[in-house]
Amino acid sequence: MKNLTLSILFLSLSFSLFAQKDNSSVSVKNFIQEVIKSVSEDYVSIRGEQISGEPGTIQFISTISAPGSLENKVIGYEGRKKTDWVWESRLRAYEKIEDLQSQYKKLYNELRGGSIKSSAKTYEALSTYEQPTEEQRIWTNQFRVVNTKIMIDLVAEQINYEWVIWLRIYNLDYMSAPSAD
Repeated sequence: MKNLTLSILFLSLSFSLFAQKDNSSVSVKNFIQEVIKSVSEDYVSIRGEQISGEPGTIQFISTISAPGSLENKVIGYEGRKKTDWVWESRLRAYEKIEDLQSQYKKLYNELRGGSIKSSAKTYEALSTYEQPTEEQRIWTNQFRVVNTKIMIDLVAEQINYEWVIWLRIYNLDYMSAPSAD
């Protein structure tokens, strides 16, 4: 009887774990608002622990995470005169292109109709939607926060047999122009 009770308890826990909410449908608007608020201060308020990264970069774990995301970072790209900062989230990874296409379209539609509650600003798509395909390796749809130079990139990319969705937020003013030195 004790073994039967333990078995039922184990099965109940297993089913409850599998029945948890699917994070792929969680809204991105709430955390995007927090990230956008920190753009003007080079993301200082959302930089967590410093981590190692590619040469020429300074990387931090972001204290703001997209729900269900795989990785969230603040990355500084060191230039001659200044460092350009980007917030980046590796949102999801999929084995099947169909799964990527479905989620990418949902995120695109959410961003296309998005707004920032605290400032009544909206995002505008800078190009029409294009469906990611297997023939391409990378796709980007850009959005601009109206009346600012804050950009939001929604990126789909094939990396080592995986289809990955990225979200990047940065200020276009911060991106270094070629130096005349």
